[in-house]
Amino acid sequence: MTKTYWEDLKVGDILWGDTVTVDPDEMLEYAKRNDPQPFHLDEVTAKDTPFGGLIASGGYTVTLWYRSAIPILTKLAFLGGFEWTIKLPAPVRPNDQLRVKTEIVQKRLSSKAGRGYVTTHQEILNQDE
Repeated sequence: MTKTYWEDLKVGDILWGDTVTVDPDEMLEYAKRNDPQPFHLDEVTAKDTPFGGLIASGGYTVTLWYRSAIPILTKLAFLGGFEWTIKLPAPVRPNDQLRVKTEIVQKRLSSKAGRGYVTTHQEILNQDE
């Protein structure tokens, strides 16, 4: 696999992840183990919430982000960590088709030779974007 290095990235570049499907059984199993709130577990109860039905937990949504982003993450040659700000503006629902969109927002050189920093904006979009 060809690696993408800091020098290869340009501000404005868009990188796309794989499409992943929200598996209803996996979503429920995750919620049972990690986030057992009624709107994640019970369809009847969830209908009476502002969400109007079952939704995925934030933790499961992050798991799906990783799953979609693997082609991007494994292609990039980098050493570093992340600084995250996460917003969940819309619910993720069973059978949604999700895909990560990564935009290169900023690049700057490091004080260490041969290294640089990249700032990205990432979204996980459903079938309706």
